[in-house]
Amino acid sequence: MTQSIQHENEPRANALRARLDTINGIGQRTYTPTQIVVSRARGVRLWTVDGVELIDFTSGVLVSNLGHNHPLFEERYSHYCAELPRTSYNALTEIEVEAAERLVKCMNMSGPRKLLWAASGSEGIQKAMWCALHKKPDCPIMLASRGGFHGKKGLAGDVSGETSPNPNVRFISFPMQEEKPASFYESELDAIAKECGNKIALLITEPYLGAKGSWHPPKWYHKLLQDWCRANDVAYIFDEVQSCHGRTGNMFAYQSYEVEPDLVVLGKGLANGEPAAAVVGRADLIDSLTYGEASDTFSGNPHACAAVCATLDVFEKENIVENCRAMAKVIGVHMCEAMKKFSFIKAVRGEGLVYGIEMSDDATAQRAVLEAYRGVNEKGVHFLGPLAGKVLRVSPPLTITEKDLDDAFSVLNQAWVRI
Repeated sequence: MTQSIQHENEPRANALRARLDTINGIGQRTYTPTQIVVSRARGVRLWTVDGVELIDFTSGVLVSNLGHNHPLFEERYSHYCAELPRTSYNALTEIEVEAAERLVKCMNMSGPRKLLWAASGSEGIQKAMWCALHKKPDCPIMLASRGGFHGKKGLAGDVSGETSPNPNVRFISFPMQEEKPASFYESELDAIAKECGNKIALLITEPYLGAKGSWHPPKWYHKLLQDWCRANDVAYIFDEVQSCHGRTGNMFAYQSYEVEPDLVVLGKGLANGEPAAAVVGRADLIDSLTYGEASDTFSGNPHACAAVCATLDVFEKENIVENCRAMAKVIGVHMCEAMKKFSFIKAVRGEGLVYGIEMSDDATAQRAVLEAYRGVNEKGVHFLGPLAGKVLRVSPPLTITEKDLDDAFSVLNQAWVRI
């Protein structure tokens, strides 16, 4: 039997955590030291069942890019969903066609492009990989950037981390702490190509390594990978599950890094909280799969597609990306000031509205999450559990304002003195 997380002065939340602990497997959730119990949410704020107000620095793991209960999103979503079924297996609706057309158009990529829907990011990753493998059926080798996270399931899990149970996976280096020239990465790729001959089907990478601790490479790195893939007829797959829809200061991270991948996997912010993912890319790769090879029960369901359209409506009518760029400067100043004030903050890394705050050690990072949650005067800041042991991810909704950020760091500056 597991023991639920309990906090002082939280009678309702503690009772609910304990009830869930008796019936829900512990593996359902990723561990966080807070395990907040939310009663309502609006904008960038969450309220717990015990009345504490939290500024959300998670966006629900980079999902609610438009914030919670965004008025225009909710209005458009309800409009699109009116009288639609919730199922789509071997059927289609007009909203699915509209969502697909609008999504491909807004990505503004060259050449014929098509789309495959998925119900989660890891499923989208697998479908992208299937496309590349089916396109070159005699080429089983898959390259992945070391330290990436693409999911826990199947092929997505095989290309995550630094080692793989799949004998056809090879890992390449990703710029992190080391300062190595472009020639190092070129040599590494060429050595793998020499070892594997012409048997490489794909190379998959994230724009930045989020789960590894928020490592953001120089632009030349992704350009180097793209050039090498094109020269070697290897499908270049960009995992934008967590970085799409404005997170890096552009609508898509491939725009931030000035590349045009063969396949781009979208998720999380794609539908602002509704379960949806998509693979968008070269039509010849997408069309390498025939009937049934990419089908599943929930992909492309009308309500998910309605949420995709509602999300695009908000991005088109409001200055979401522009606000992200503006607030990136504000949050950067706040984090640099916090680093000067607190000696346990060792580094700050990021772009747009996704940052990592590296703490001195794992225990301090856990304490920082808890103290931010406890906050001051029933106001706090909600973080996820630390990434890679000691890095706090900062990923608030892209609708956050300068006042919201001032309020959040006012709380943190008071709460973290207790560490």
